[in-house]
Amino acid sequence: MKKFAGVFAAVSLIAGLGAAPAYAFQEPELVQAEAPEFPRAAQRREIEGHVVVRYNVSADGAVADVEVVEASPAGVFERSVMRALESWQYATGPGAEGVERRFDFNFGD
Repeated sequence: MKKFAGVFAAVSLIAGLGAAPAYAFQEPELVQAEAPEFPRAAQRREIEGHVVVRYNVSADGAVADVEVVEASPAGVFERSVMRALESWQYATGPGAEGVERRFDFNFGD
């Protein structure tokens, strides 16, 4: 059986992407993030896929208004991503609208 390599590619974004031009979208600082769990049924069946979500960040740093933009295969990983996002916390500040993230669910070699 293949080993689960990683699901949370977005964590690399937490480290920062360097200085961005003033006109670029500035995502608030992510201060707490839990990776989505790889669903056991998908692991057993060796199903890989991804989920893209769009959400808003409120002034108090909470994630709100989450919507699934894309999921492949549909109906397999969305619930895991939604559950993880419930615990995410951004730094307080002006907030942001339309933050988009992709979560990949795949196995390593």
